[in-house]
Amino acid sequence: MSQESKRTYTIRLPETVAAQVEKKAESSGIAPTTLIQSLVVDTCARLAKTAIGGAASSATGKFDALSKVCERLQQNATERHTQLLFEVVKTRSAFLHALDQNLGEPAVDEIIEASEKTARDYIARLGGEGGTRQ
Repeated sequence: MSQESKRTYTIRLPETVAAQVEKKAESSGIAPTTLIQSLVVDTCARLAKTAIGGAASSATGKFDALSKVCERLQQNATERHTQLLFEVVKTRSAFLHALDQNLGEPAVDEIIEASEKTARDYIARLGGEGGTRQ
């Protein structure tokens, strides 16, 4: 504190408080001004520490909330993916049933075989044999 530049503030204290400050300063062997300076500095340091702790706590809370939002988005994406797969399978089933009724079983079997071959070729192009991406 002695190395820093200082500002002067004039404050008025009630007589009872001033008497307590003087008594405490005298018992501590310091000047009343020094006692008041140390009290103000200590109080400001505590407030700053509390504010920083509160900000860290707030940041942690925001991070937790963000994590929960990300988890929910992932969950929603999984649910959408599952719903899309269901819709594709349902549509394929209805389409094949309609074809079977109109074209007959041998023609539908050829269509299914051609579709499966196309799917295998596509998967092979994506990730090589076995269908896994690398």
